[in-house]
Amino acid sequence: MGIIDTVLDKGTLGELLSSPWRSEDTYVTAGAYMYCTFGTHEDVLNKLEPNGVYINGSPMLTVDDCVTSTSEPRVMHGVPCTKMGENIDGNLYSFGYCRSELHPMKTAEQLLGDYAALPHIIDPDPLEPTFGKAVFPCAPDLMPTASASAPAQAPFTAQATAQLNALVSLPMSNSLLDALTGATTKWTNGSSNVSIQGVPALTSKSCLYCKCGGKISLLTNGMDPAPPQFSAR
Repeated sequence: MGIIDTVLDKGTLGELLSSPWRSEDTYVTAGAYMYCTFGTHEDVLNKLEPNGVYINGSPMLTVDDCVTSTSEPRVMHGVPCTKMGENIDGNLYSFGYCRSELHPMKTAEQLLGDYAALPHIIDPDPLEPTFGKAVFPCAPDLMPTASASAPAQAPFTAQATAQLNALVSLPMSNSLLDALTGATTKWTNGSSNVSIQGVPALTSKSCLYCKCGGKISLLTNGMDPAPPQFSAR
């Protein structure tokens, strides 16, 4: 099946987001599926190094398991951007194509007046505002989500929240990045009572944020069977 045939459909997304396990503070293991609010596809959550703690044979994850796979910086038509490498060597890889207006390729598209010279697909989802328009490859660039001294389960510092709100309507700028100096990248809402080697365990409530404005959340917990659609990738 091709990239267009396997775009994450709203029916599958809705079913997973209403799954009973999500209403509880469920732990998450390697193999869990995630989605981004701006991504066209789901991604699978990997565990890089074993931690010795397993559920049903799968390693449990912590809030620190948010390393993105290796990417390659490049410049296209004068616009700095990022291309994912060939290897899946991080906890996250890519959510397919990005629908965000803050994607660097959108700037390149505006400069060129066209998208033909840029890597893209035409969004096939009629329920998306970008339907019939060019969307560009996703290379996750995660936001810092808590200060180094804050509890890992705390969602955002006030500073980081202001930064994220600004992302909704403004491009990322050096001044906004400077506002997050000292913050670190980790999943939010880790377990308040279970930790692995001193790091809070990942839960069904955990999420990440991308600098393009997308929110990354869990679709499955890594223990339940994944939808057949995902196995077609």
